[in-house]
Amino acid sequence: MQLIKQISCVLAASVAIVEAVSPRQAKSNYYERLLAKRNPALFAKRDTACSPSTPQEAIAPKQNIWADLNEGEAQTVFDILEGEFNLTKLEDASPYDNYLMWIEVLRPNKTEAIAYLDYDGPLPERYARATLFLGTEEYTSEEYPNGYWQELQIGPLNTNATPAVRDLEYLYSKSKVAYEVGFKDQFRWGSAQTIYKKEFLSDTMLPVLVDLVGEEMKLFGQEGAPIECWATDPLEYNKETGRTTSWATVFLDYQGAGDITPSGLFINVDITGRNASEFFVTKWVYNNIAYNSSEEFRKAWESESFVKLPKIDSSKLNSTDSFVYLAQQGAARELDEKLAPINVDPQGRRWKYSEEQRYFTWMDWEFYVAWSRDVGITLYDLKFKGQRIAFEIGLQEAIAEYAGDDPFQAHTTYFDRSYGFGNNAFGLMPGFDCPYNAEMFNVSWHSMGDNNYQNNSYCAFEFAEDSPLARHTASEYAGVTKNPTFNLRTISTIGNYDYNFLYKFYLDGTFEVSVRAAGFIQGAYYNEETGSPFGYRINKVLSGSFHDHVLNFKADFDIAGQKNRVTNTALKSTNFTFPWDPETVYSTKSKERSVVEDETYLNWADAGGVLLIESAEQNNTWNNPKAYRVIFPGGDARRIAQNTKTIGVNAEWANHDLTFTKQKDTEVFSSHVFDAQDLQDPIVNFGSYVDGESIDGEDLVCWFNLALHHLPNTQDIPNTIFSTAESGIIFTPFNYFDTEQSRDTLQQLYYEYEDSEWNFHGVDVSPQCELEVPELDFSGIKYEGMAIGKDTTNIPSP
Repeated sequence: MQLIKQISCVLAASVAIVEAVSPRQAKSNYYERLLAKRNPALFAKRDTACSPSTPQEAIAPKQNIWADLNEGEAQTVFDILEGEFNLTKLEDASPYDNYLMWIEVLRPNKTEAIAYLDYDGPLPERYARATLFLGTEEYTSEEYPNGYWQELQIGPLNTNATPAVRDLEYLYSKSKVAYEVGFKDQFRWGSAQTIYKKEFLSDTMLPVLVDLVGEEMKLFGQEGAPIECWATDPLEYNKETGRTTSWATVFLDYQGAGDITPSGLFINVDITGRNASEFFVTKWVYNNIAYNSSEEFRKAWESESFVKLPKIDSSKLNSTDSFVYLAQQGAARELDEKLAPINVDPQGRRWKYSEEQRYFTWMDWEFYVAWSRDVGITLYDLKFKGQRIAFEIGLQEAIAEYAGDDPFQAHTTYFDRSYGFGNNAFGLMPGFDCPYNAEMFNVSWHSMGDNNYQNNSYCAFEFAEDSPLARHTASEYAGVTKNPTFNLRTISTIGNYDYNFLYKFYLDGTFEVSVRAAGFIQGAYYNEETGSPFGYRINKVLSGSFHDHVLNFKADFDIAGQKNRVTNTALKSTNFTFPWDPETVYSTKSKERSVVEDETYLNWADAGGVLLIESAEQNNTWNNPKAYRVIFPGGDARRIAQNTKTIGVNAEWANHDLTFTKQKDTEVFSSHVFDAQDLQDPIVNFGSYVDGESIDGEDLVCWFNLALHHLPNTQDIPNTIFSTAESGIIFTPFNYFDTEQSRDTLQQLYYEYEDSEWNFHGVDVSPQCELEVPELDFSGIKYEGMAIGKDTTNIPSP
C-alpha cells in the first residue's frame, strides 16, 4: 500500500523583518532606516520554476577496493572451500559436519591501500575471509574434542594466480576457536530448545508451568505459540570441568513483545558437547529460590508453603489497548491528521554518488562506503577539500551488559556483532526512517552458502538543520549562513533493540557520529523484595533492568598526513603577574598543553580541556599544528561495572571511553563474532594492542565509544524512543585551516543596512512553483529481504 501518491505544494518564502530594538543603541537607527527603505519588489510574486534536474553521477577517482565480493567471487570461494573441506550444505548439516557460515571480502591493509590511492601503486589483490565449522572426526582432537571454528583467507581472486587457502592468523591471536567457546549458531539454539521442550511438556513440569505461567505453556514449541524460552549470552564454560551451561527465561510473546512480558521463571541447562540427548536441567529459579532438579521444583510446588508470584493476564495482551501494543491508539490529537513537515530538494539533489563504486560527494566532502555482515557501514578515504581526514571510520562492536536480581539478567552481556549489524539492517521505511528526499541503497552479504540481499539498508540525504551554522548582526550589516548537512543513516534491529546509526557532515569540515536506540527493553520480572536496586517497577510484574549499551568505533585518522599525535590542552585556573602590573597577582585562567606519548586508554574526565589529534609535521599559516578536535557532549562512554562474570578480557575497549593505538596492518578490529563467548582467550584480544608503543608522530587510530546507560522507566513502555536514548561524538577542524571553512558557501544572506542591499549570492531563496513530492514506495520492504537476485552491494538499486 502506498501512503502518498502525489502532493502538489507551493514553496513560497518571504523575507521577514524583525521589528525589534537592539539593546545596543548604536544599532537602533539602522532598524529605522531598514523599515523605511524595505524594497517592495523583494516580496513580489515570481514565476521562477524549481526546475529539478536529473541527479548527477559522481566520478570515483579510484576503484572501491573495500567493496564486498560479487556473486562470482563468492561462488569461486565457496567451490574452493567445498572441495577442500568436504562441506555439507547447511540445511543438511549437523554439529558433526563441516559447514560454511560466512564469506566476505578481506579488505586490503592500509599500507597497500595508501600505495594505490596516493602513489599510483598497483590495485590491491582481492582476498576473501571465510568462517567454517569443522566438526567431522578428522578435525577433532584432545585440544578440540568437539571440533572447532576456523578463520581462513582465500585468494587472490583478481589475478591469474591460483587462489590459495591459508589460516587467517595475522589479524588475530589465533585462527581456530574451540566449539565450546565458539559461535552460538542455529544448531546450538535448536539443541537448547530441544531440552526446554522436553522439560516444559513433561508430566513432571507441565502442570507446574501451566499454573505459574499460563495455559500457553501447553503450546510451547508449536509454530505461532505465544510463549518462548530464550537463552542469554554468554554461555558459561568451565575450563576445569569442561562443562558448558546456559541460563534461560520463559516469557509470553504477544504483539512480538516478549521482552516486556516476563514470567519470573528461570532455567539453567547443561549443554556440554554436541549430543542434545545428553543435555539436562541443572537448576530452576522461581521467586529467588533455586531448585536443583525438576523433581525438586515439582515437590516444592505441591507443598502448602509454596508462594506463587503474580502473573501477566495474557487475555489482555492480544488487543489494541494492551500495554504492549505499538501502533496508534487513543484519541487523535488536534490537527494531527495533516502530514507533518517534510524535507525536500526544491531544485534537485545537491549531492552525487557513483552507484558502481559507492562513492559519495557533497560540498567538498568525499568518501567511499563499504558494507559487511558484521558491522554494516564503514566509510573509507574520507576527505574534505581534497585532504584526507580519515582513512577509515566505522562500527566495531556493541555490547549490552545487564544488571538484575534474577539469574537471566545477572548472566546477560550481548556482543551484538555476533548477531550481525549488516544482516540485520532490515529495510528502512521511506518518509519515516529517512526523509522524503533520501536515496535508499541495497546491500548484500554471503552466508551459509547463500547470497543474501536486502532492500533499503541505508539511506543518504541532505537535511536542513533547524539552526544557522553562523550568523552575526553588526552595526552596518547582518549575515546568516544556512546549515545544510549531508547524512548517511542505517538502522539495525538486533533482537529487541533498533540501533539508529547516523554519520553527519557539515559545511565547515566538521563531522559527527551518533547512535540512537529504540525498541523493546529487555525487561525483568519485578520482585518486591530484591528488584528495587536494579530497576523501577514499570508495570504489574515488569521491571526495567538497568543496563549499558557500549558501542565501539574505529577512527583511523590521517590529519594532514599519517604522522599524527594526541594532545590535551587543559583549561586551568591560575594566578598570574603581568609585566605591566608587577605588583598585582591576577586570578585568571590559562591553557596548558600536554602530549600523549604512548598507546593508552583515556576517559573523558582524564582528558578534560581540549583533546586534539594533531599533525606532527604540518602547521597552519599561524604556526599552529593542524588538528581535529574530539568533542563528546555526553558523559562517560564506558561500561559501569568492572570485573563482571559475563565479560573477561574480550572487551578491554569497553572499560575506557577512548583508546589510542599505533596503526598496524595486523590490528584491524577491536572485536570479532567469536569474542561473544570466548571470555578469557578471545580471537581478537584488544588489550594486547595497548602495549606501550609510542604514538607521538605516528600513524594512529582512535577507538572511541558511544554509550547509552539505560535506566528504563514507564516512558520506555511499550517502546524506548530515539529522542531520549542517544549518544554522539563530534570531530571538528581545530587550527586545521587558516580560517573557518563555510565562507565559500552560497547558502547565506548578507544585508547592508545603509544601502538596503540583500545579497543571496545568486541563490533563489523564494522559489514559487508546484513541486511533486516523490511517491513513497513500500513495495520492496519485507523482513526477509529482497526476493530478487542482485550481485553485490555495488550495483544499481531498483
